[in-house]
Amino acid sequence: MAYWSGIIVNDLFGLLGMILLMSIIVRLMYRYFSKEKQETAIVIKKQCYDKQGYRKHEASFLQKEYVITFQCGDKQRHFTVPKFSYEKYKINQKGDLRYQGSRLIDFKERG
Repeated sequence: MAYWSGIIVNDLFGLLGMILLMSIIVRLMYRYFSKEKQETAIVIKKQCYDKQGYRKHEASFLQKEYVITFQCGDKQRHFTVPKFSYEKYKINQKGDLRYQGSRLIDFKERG
């Protein structure tokens, strides 16, 4: 009985590992290999979060995560951006948004 339960546990962990690996691959493909899109958008929300960070040989630390939310027609799109980019966006700013998957490429304000 113990022999079979060990095999079943190993198979379950193997299956779980395969599912995790496939989800990572799908996410990377969506982020880097999806088609580049362009839409008219409005900046509707700016958010800054404290995020707990970890490194192998250091104590945990806090880091900031900056998120910009755009309204594109009837959909909202959220992008994590660096601080210097976050600071240049203004609420209700209108422009042309270019993105690829979950990656913001460019936002040009309309004059």
